[in-house]
This record gives sequence, structure tokens and C-alpha cells, in this order.
Amino acid sequence: MIAGLMSSVRRWNLTLKVFLRGAARRLVLGRLVAFHSGFLCVQDSYGDEIGVFGNPKAHHLQAPAVLVVHDDSFWVRALFRGDIGFSQSYMLGEISTPDLTAVFEFFVQNASKKSILAGWRVVGLFGAMARAVLQSANHVATAKLNAVAHYSLGNDMFSAFLSQDMTYSAALWLPITDPRSKGETLHEAQMRKLRYAVSSARIKPTDHVLEIGSGWGSFAILAAQTTGCRVTTVTPSLAQKQLVERRVADAKLSEHIRVFLGDYREVETLKTKFDKIVSIEMIEHVGHKFLDTYFACMDRYLKDDGIGYFQCITIPEARYDAYVKGQDFIQKYIFPGGHLPTVSGLVSSINAGSKGRMIVEEILSLGGHYVKTLQCWRDSFLANFDQMIAPTLRKEHPHMTDTDVEIFKRKWVYYFCYCEAGFKTKTIGDVGITVGKEGALELLEAIPLGRN
Repeated sequence: MIAGLMSSVRRWNLTLKVFLRGAARRLVLGRLVAFHSGFLCVQDSYGDEIGVFGNPKAHHLQAPAVLVVHDDSFWVRALFRGDIGFSQSYMLGEISTPDLTAVFEFFVQNASKKSILAGWRVVGLFGAMARAVLQSANHVATAKLNAVAHYSLGNDMFSAFLSQDMTYSAALWLPITDPRSKGETLHEAQMRKLRYAVSSARIKPTDHVLEIGSGWGSFAILAAQTTGCRVTTVTPSLAQKQLVERRVADAKLSEHIRVFLGDYREVETLKTKFDKIVSIEMIEHVGHKFLDTYFACMDRYLKDDGIGYFQCITIPEARYDAYVKGQDFIQKYIFPGGHLPTVSGLVSSINAGSKGRMIVEEILSLGGHYVKTLQCWRDSFLANFDQMIAPTLRKEHPHMTDTDVEIFKRKWVYYFCYCEAGFKTKTIGDVGITVGKEGALELLEAIPLGRN
């Protein structure tokens, strides 16, 4: 009797799954019909066309973005979990595409419509049943996704896709009108970005510079090498501290650079005022509740005639409220707790945190430069994955299966393409903000102040 009951439950569960997948597929495809920009071709795993969507005229002007559906679980994930569901399907191999960035661009082009990436609010019995099926039928897949989300890239693995300077932020590329741009390397573009930060902060040989967010030491090393200044660089990571100290020693700069292990709020314990402060893409980890606190700390650490330079990834004002209330792929799988402020939010917090003492001097938009930076990272990541990254992963996490390694790989490819599409369509940005206190007369050095 019990065996018969269990058999009936399994048949009912299978019937429900088939019904939900079919219904979800019809709903998603029905919504895609309303998209009138770009060009997307959806296929099954045999290459047969499921549907073509977007602007019919675009069919003759551009190659389509192609999305291949290998498992019908995708339709349910996309319908009920939106952006997160789409990313999960990609990581699990339920969908694939020869150009993931192009697929993202298609959905961004149709952002005014309710896309599967935006998610739909589904209520009632149908939604409850779908969530139950996802939770029961995919508990193994979900467990794998949750486990892989916690596998981190160590120093060795970052070195497999970053340039030799180990800079993990947007590069600054030459304009295409410059004949040197065609042969420019990522390393050269990263060095240009670091030199720009040094120049923006007007760093001099006599300066003591505070860097918030050491990374792997590229800014501190370049600043000390090119100007002769002293740098105190702050990191909360012991592994990064140890690597930065080795790189500083190799560069014979130990007398110029000190690596402080701690949080930005703990710099207070040094009881030191700094001539200049530089922070490159660290503010994203501060959180929207603590932006004012962060800049209040910077104000206290900076001398009365000091200058600061802050580079930060941003989000447009119109998308901010929804972004803060939700959770996207990056917040769930890459930077839990991460937060992208708006440009106006940054300026407001600079003013509020410093009580008006830090004055914005200049804002440079760097977002477009991230597109090629991310392409370079993705190319190197894929080129070095089998020989460098996968072996290191297995060494650091011996229990990882081949499936886990593949999910990890697809997670990072998704991250690179997701961000590339965001910067390419200006749905996210990146700015460098130079600030100075009232006595920061160095900001006037390049300006003719007299008739002669």
C-alpha cells in the first residue's frame, strides 16, 4: 500500500513538473513576443528554432543573439526567479549561448518591457506549486550552486586572468583615434589608470598617502616608484597583506610602503593625518548605510589641505531604488553585501560625511573603459582555466567534483559577460572623483592664475 502511494506521488510530481514547464515556456515565450528591439533567436539543444524575437528589421542588420535551451527547467527558473533564475540555469548548463554578452544586451535593449531577467511577481496556487517543484526537484542542483558560491578565487587564480600588475579594477585605454591603441595591452592600460590616480591626487615626493583597499599592491608600488612618496595601504585580507608585502619587498620599496591589516575605520588607531587619500573600487564594499561614515573617516584622516581620489562603480539614479530593494546575480554569487551607489549619492555622502569640508573638484567617467578590461579578463580566464585555475581549485577544495568545477567556471564567465553588457549599455558606470579641502592649493597648480 505504501509502495503504491509513493508511486502515485512520484507520478503526480512528474505530471506537475511537465505541466509547469510547459506553462512556464508558453508564458516566457509569450512575453518575449512583446520585445521589439534587437534580435534574439531561441533554439532547442538540437538546433531547432523555438522562436525569433525583437525587431524584424534588425534581422538584416545584425547577427542574432542566440540562446540554446537544453533543459526545460530553465523556463520555470526564468519565470519565477528572474535574473537569479537565468544565472542559475546558465551555471547549471540548462542554457548556453555562443555570445552571452549579446544575450544580455538584447534584454537591456528591451528593459522597458517586463523581461525574464527583470522577474515577474507570480502569486496564487500556480506560483506556490512552481516554487515547491523547484525546491524539491532541484535540491541537488541548488546545493551545488550554493556550495560553488562560496568557493573563492585565491591569489594564484586571480593572477591567471589579471595582467602582471595584478590590478583588479577598470583600466584606462587610449582613444581609438590614437594610432597606439591597436597594440595596447591590458598592462599598459592599467598603468595609465594608476598614473591617472597619482596625478589626480597630486601626489608629491614629500607626501604620506593613505590607500584604502590594497588589492595586490599595484597602486602603492607605482605611486612610490614614480613619486618617491610614502604609502600606508589598508586591507582586511591577511592573504592579500602577505602577497602585497612580498611584492613590495621584490620592488625594494619596503621603506616606502606599509601594509596595514584592518578595516578602514581602524585607521584611526594609527593616529596619523595623511596628505593624500586614494581608494580604487573599494567603496562598493562599504554598503549604502555606511557611505556617510566612510567619508567621515576620510575627512578625519585627511589633512586640512589634503586631496583625495576615489574610483567607484556606480548605478544610474533611475534604477537605484529597485536595485537597493532587490538582489541580482552579483550580490548573490560574487559580492554578497556589495552595493553600487549613484554618482549623486557619492557626492552627497562626500558632503555629508565631511560636513562640507571635502569639495568635489572633478569627476571622470570610466565606465566605457571597463568593457575591454572585462573582455581581456574573460579571455585570460578561459585560456588559463584548465592549466592553472582548475588545478588550483581542486588543490584548495579537494572535495570539488568535475561538475562543481564546471559550475564555477560558468559562474565567472557569466560574471564577466554580465558586467561587460552592463558597462556597454551604460546600465552601470564607473567614476573617478577628485576631492580637495579648502586649503588644497595644489589643485590650482596647472591653472594660470595671473596675467603673466
